[in-house]
Order: sequence, then C-alpha cells, then structure tokens
Amino acid sequence: MKKQLLLIEDDKIVRENTAEILQFANYDVITASNGKIGVEKAQEHLPDLIVCDIMMPKLDGYAVYKILSKDTNCEKIPFIFLTAKTNHIDRRKAMELGADDYLTKPFAESELLGAIEIRLKKRTLNNPLPNHTIPNNKSLLKFKNLEKLIESMCNRPISSYEKGDTLYCAGNKSNHVFLVKSGTVKTFRNTESGKELITGLYKKRQFIGYTSSMGDFPYKENAEALEELKLIKIDKIEVREILNSNPHIALDLLKMISDNIDSIKNKMLQMAYSSVRSRVAKILLMVIEDNPLNKILISRTDLASLTGIAKETLIRTLADFREDGLVETNRTYINIIDLEKLKKIR
Repeated sequence: MKKQLLLIEDDKIVRENTAEILQFANYDVITASNGKIGVEKAQEHLPDLIVCDIMMPKLDGYAVYKILSKDTNCEKIPFIFLTAKTNHIDRRKAMELGADDYLTKPFAESELLGAIEIRLKKRTLNNPLPNHTIPNNKSLLKFKNLEKLIESMCNRPISSYEKGDTLYCAGNKSNHVFLVKSGTVKTFRNTESGKELITGLYKKRQFIGYTSSMGDFPYKENAEALEELKLIKIDKIEVREILNSNPHIALDLLKMISDNIDSIKNKMLQMAYSSVRSRVAKILLMVIEDNPLNKILISRTDLASLTGIAKETLIRTLADFREDGLVETNRTYINIIDLEKLKKIR
C-alpha cells in the first residue's frame, strides 16, 4: 500500500518542488501551507510520516510537533523537521522535543528520500501488524507460475501516466515494482556529456523496476512513459512476500532478467554490424509488436536513441521507407503499411 506523507511548508515553491519529489518516489502526498492547517490535516488523515518546516506563520514547526505529540492518534507518527536554519541550538531543540530527524535546506533529493525511508522502516519494525491480519494478506496466495501471477495482478487498480511522465529517477530508492498493463516505458541513463542512452523498452505484461526492489539500493536508471501508460504498482514488501510464498516464481523472474540481458546483447550486436536500414526496421518491428493498429506514437528522438543513430539519419531512413511504401509518417505517428517487407530488410 502506498505510504501517505504530510508536507507542512509555507514557501509555495519549496512546497511544490518537495511534493513533486515525493510523488515521483511513489508517495501519496498531502500538503499544508502553514502550521495550523498542518495540524488539522494531520489529525484528519493520520499520515504515515510528517515533514514539517520550522519557521512558519500562525504555528511554527515546534508548536506543530508539541500539539501532535500530545494527541494520542498522532503521537507515534514519525516527524522530520525541515528548515533553512543551521544553528546547532535549533537542531538540539528539535531533537530534544523528540523529532525523528532534522534536514537543513537546501537538501539533496536522496537525503530527503533516505531519511523518510529509514523512519518509515523503523515505524514498521516498532509497530508490526497483529497476527490476525496475516491470513488476509494477498501475498500469501499461491501461484502456479509467473503468468498466473501477472493475470492476478492485472485485476488490481491501475495508475495512469501521460506521455513524458517520469516513473522514477536514478538515485531514488525503490518502493514499488511496476507491471505494465498498456503502453510503453523506456529506461535510460544520461552520460557525462548529457546524452541520453536508452537501456530498455518495457511493454504490456512486463515488469519494470524489480531489480532495485530486490535489495535496499537506489535505481540505477530513469524510467519514463513513451506514450499514454497504465501501470499496476506492487509494494516491494509484498513482492518479497510473494517470492517467499512462491519460490518457484523466483526462477521465472531470474529467467526474465536473463532474457532481458540477452536482448540487450543482441541489440548491441545489431547496432554494431547491421545496416542502418536494418537497424531502423528492427526497432520499428520491436516497438510495433503486439500493437494491432500498427501505429507508432514514439518520438523520432526516442526512436533514434533506441536505434543508436542520429535523429537526422533516422528521418532520412524513414523517408526512404515511405517512398518504398513500407510506412506512412506524419509529425505525431508512424504507421506500418507493409509489415512483411519490413521484416525482410537486411
């Protein structure tokens, strides 16, 4: 289940930017523009954790903490102070009050997310679920194989993303495994020169983000929606419980990882030895796979990156394909006209 955070911050820009970071990390974020509203929202929603600025109008962060610490419903909620003040006296005061952590602005994204994850884990360890809830845990269900697991997951609520939306960023900690229900996701890394290197393409009924969820370490790459996207999010704790209850599925998952590695190796070989026409044809066929409309909505820039050629070279090659009657193109899509001829290009 997605964790809910309350962010209390009077500076609008800081509030919106911080909320965006937390949302990208797959937290459900509630915001408050001052301490008074923050107390009200904390008592109403009972969030899993509170991030609170110190210097605020109406009620400062210290007053917010004192009020909530006396509320029996809120007293155990982890509390992180966020402030531009760097005086050690302020830090000592925050910790003496009983706050769980204290971050100084400006802070690194990884610093904030790391502090939150640590506090949430400690809360889970200190407040374990009662035994009577375990039999109702979905993760204790048995699945014959990975396909049966996917079928079960596809019936869950979906999260929708628009083209260009970010799923997660390199350096963020993993909170979920994603199952693609429809659409396409690209994973990529940025080189030191700022060039984007696409490392993977994920489509319907494929998992993404599972390697980071297997251990307590951050994502090594970025993930972005290439088109309108629908995903099922699975909490990484549940993933581990599923694998513990269904150890045979772990072998299927390892095979999936192995197949992905083989696919990347084959792609590198194609890029090294195939002609430009062949490489472009193979990428178009890969992207169009399982698409009954034979229509590609991915941008020319992304297609060029996937193919390993310059955007201008891709555009010239597509123009050649159009003259040969293989494709139809305009600014928003590429329509495959002759699939069989495209397969024969060498």
